[in-house]
Amino acid sequence: MRNRLTAIQLEYVLDHLGHHAELGDDLRLLIQYGEQALAGTPSVYFPASDAELDLDKVIRIDEIPVLYPLADNSAAFYEFKEKSLCFHHDVLKSIFHLLSGYEEVKNGARDQYGRFPYTESLQFKLGIIGIPVVNYYMEIILTGLRQFCKINGIPFQSRPLLDRPILMLSHDVDLIDAYDFKETAYKFKQLLGLADSPFKFQGKLRDACTALYHFLNPFSKKNPFWSFDKLMEWEAERGFHSSYYFLEKDGKYDNSRYHFHKSRIRKLMGVLSSQGHEIGIHGTMQSYDKLQAMRRTVEHLRAVAPTAVTGIRQHYLRFKPNHTAQIQAEAGLSYDASLGFAECDGFRNSYCWPHKFFDFNKQRTMDYWEIPLTVMDVSHFYHRKLSNEQSREAIEKLATEVVKFNGVFSLLWHNSFFNEAEFPGITEHYTGILDLFGSLGMEGITGMEIIGRMNLARDRQG
Repeated sequence: MRNRLTAIQLEYVLDHLGHHAELGDDLRLLIQYGEQALAGTPSVYFPASDAELDLDKVIRIDEIPVLYPLADNSAAFYEFKEKSLCFHHDVLKSIFHLLSGYEEVKNGARDQYGRFPYTESLQFKLGIIGIPVVNYYMEIILTGLRQFCKINGIPFQSRPLLDRPILMLSHDVDLIDAYDFKETAYKFKQLLGLADSPFKFQGKLRDACTALYHFLNPFSKKNPFWSFDKLMEWEAERGFHSSYYFLEKDGKYDNSRYHFHKSRIRKLMGVLSSQGHEIGIHGTMQSYDKLQAMRRTVEHLRAVAPTAVTGIRQHYLRFKPNHTAQIQAEAGLSYDASLGFAECDGFRNSYCWPHKFFDFNKQRTMDYWEIPLTVMDVSHFYHRKLSNEQSREAIEKLATEVVKFNGVFSLLWHNSFFNEAEFPGITEHYTGILDLFGSLGMEGITGMEIIGRMNLARDRQG
């Protein structure tokens, strides 16, 4: 990222800093970026870097990486010179680089689904996927600001938009019938070696025969993918509300095999809504980069949903940097919940709070939110191939970081991901991690509620 931050980019960073503490006008006027204040005048000085990011020059202070270091071998982020707070490195540019997703826009790498690959990310290259580095930056800055205000007799209001850790529990409703024609045919493809399977021959034969039996038996009511009653029961027992993202059948793409207007889907939405859960849209494969497809699927869901549809997660986490968010916003949505790496859990933008998107084409902050995805079931058990114990350990580590900053832990668990034959003990594992979140004091609310709460708190700040 060449050159120092522009005035608009700087405002983007300071605006997000203001989500954690109220920065009054008196304090904002004393913040200097790149230019020292007049001698004898107390100020908060952030040096500006004009250099491109060079991974070989990244330094670490207390294990936190600094992307744009300036002071040679400085072992601290800042120091006080008389009554002024002076930072040693361009921390603000480091925040912008990570939080805005600049690396994804600049890099341009894409996988077969049009996604930015984890292995191309700074989070992978610097080994920081499990650390919300931006939150650490902000806490360091706020610690310095508190002391600066105390020294100079300036009021400092610590009024974060979120004041307790939150669990955003969500379910992407991709598949609803475990034994329909396509699912049964797929089991036979696995049996014949035409598709991957976690089982040896006996397990594949068992799966194929079980699917065929239930497919051919008109009296069979077994359907492990229709787990919604259990999901609602587990959530109600713990006082959690969830966001359910529905995916419609649309064309020949790899979308769902159901339509929103079908009676059992409409009935399900009504029951979920009556229990306080959110109905959201799961963007189709083609909607991630086509406005017409985005508008079509959103309009279809809004035509039948019992409550407002304001949130989205893209199918397969397909997300085109500096494009998908713009068409989502144009379709009238308020937030996205897609930004996580399919290959690995953790903090994609190195941040565990919701944040606003930055539009690099128009060089502006968008009035559109992202709730970053922390953990997805598929990431743990298909990509990383973790055991239940390893999965829980990974979740505990990430949850500890989220709790530290009163952030949001976004957990995606598909309604179809309770196959005890493939993953023994998976149901107990899932309910166990729900208990873990409860023991950590997390409040389980929907994406819509999270964004509503943050907007209300911003309005109160003025």
